[in-house]
Amino acid sequence: MLGAGTTLNDRYVLSDRLGGGGMGEVWRADDTVLGRAVAVKVLMPALNEHPTFTQRFQNEARAMATLRHPGVVDVYDYGVCDVAGRSVSFLVMEYVRGESLDRVLRRGPLGTAETMRLIAEVGDALAAAHAQGIVHRDVKPANLMIRPDGSVALTDFGIAHSASAGQLTATGTMLCSAGYCAPEMATSSEVTPAVDVYALGVVAYECLTGRLPFQGDTPVQIIFKHLNAPVPRLPDSVPPGPRQVVSRALEKTPDARWATMAQMTEATRRAMAAPGALPVPRRRRAMRAVLTIAAAVLVSAAVAGSVWLRPAQPTTSTSEATPTAGQPAVKVSMTTAPARNLTTPAHRQSTPAPTTTAATESPRVTRPPRPTATPGTTTTAPPSTPTTAPTTAEPEPPTAEPTPPGSEEPTAPPTPNKPTGGDIQCIRAPCP
Repeated sequence: MLGAGTTLNDRYVLSDRLGGGGMGEVWRADDTVLGRAVAVKVLMPALNEHPTFTQRFQNEARAMATLRHPGVVDVYDYGVCDVAGRSVSFLVMEYVRGESLDRVLRRGPLGTAETMRLIAEVGDALAAAHAQGIVHRDVKPANLMIRPDGSVALTDFGIAHSASAGQLTATGTMLCSAGYCAPEMATSSEVTPAVDVYALGVVAYECLTGRLPFQGDTPVQIIFKHLNAPVPRLPDSVPPGPRQVVSRALEKTPDARWATMAQMTEATRRAMAAPGALPVPRRRRAMRAVLTIAAAVLVSAAVAGSVWLRPAQPTTSTSEATPTAGQPAVKVSMTTAPARNLTTPAHRQSTPAPTTTAATESPRVTRPPRPTATPGTTTTAPPSTPTTAPTTAEPEPPTAEPTPPGSEEPTAPPTPNKPTGGDIQCIRAPCP
């Protein structure tokens, strides 16, 4: 129905067919009003009968008209007209002189530096589209125009052109080409910016190798490989930086890919500047540093808590002071808390002042018998069991200096009291 010489809206005269696909055709045309060459995208007449496709086509035209980016072709006009009794929807765009990337790749793969530069430029254009809420959904070499100066222009937002690639969904159509289709588009038709990240990763793979990562005889076979098959390894000549950019973009799940197109573009430029270095995102580096510091703080806190919060185990020793003649023995109980420093010898640690507890011993009415305990003998008793005896009077309890642990018995003999009559109590031979 359409052909060279067809006029749309009495203004755009079609001259040369540039390409086509299952949903539309692209023609070079002459704008008779402004006297310039334009590109006219025409929706297939059969699809004009479906309101869903015509509304989508119009929405995409309006969305593209809002984009102002050097990497995106400009949209000039949109219209609907009758051609041979049938309604035709068309979109008028900037005519880009040059050739498409798929024609360039027919001559062979690109170098690493040239591929990274191209991917960065296309990524900038897609990031601008994503910022406006627009997802291209059909990023592929046929939609990338190489200008005479080497720059790239992204075309054809929202319209798939490859009829041979096969558009597949549950209803029989899919707005992506099978060779560049993200796995989630085949399973749930979920359209997010992540589908453009995946498709651009496929384009990068094709530029580096000259072939698609997944190929098959039918679109179904290709989609199945996108869903299940691992990505073939890139040639060993590809440096680590570009290799990581491509491999991460081709992850099966959207969450495992680059989070945004802007992040992928930044990593691509770092890989272009330093191909041998892995382009780890700054956010991941900062997060790794924060996690390392947090782990160190937690370990330090755990160690400090185990030392300072450990319950003290008091060491109790009970010694008996040497009695003087005519006086009962006095038991002295000392409690010493363990030192904090576990590595300092015991004789260098500062010991707190001992707590002296004098048990109350009352003399009997009759004269006490000769003590049987040998002076210097230490009796150990639990600190909670004081030794008491029945008392008839409460004389002033004698006090004795505490004997520090490990000290020796005094070498000077005690001085006995003068006899007051009766037997003399002798505590050390020879007795007077």
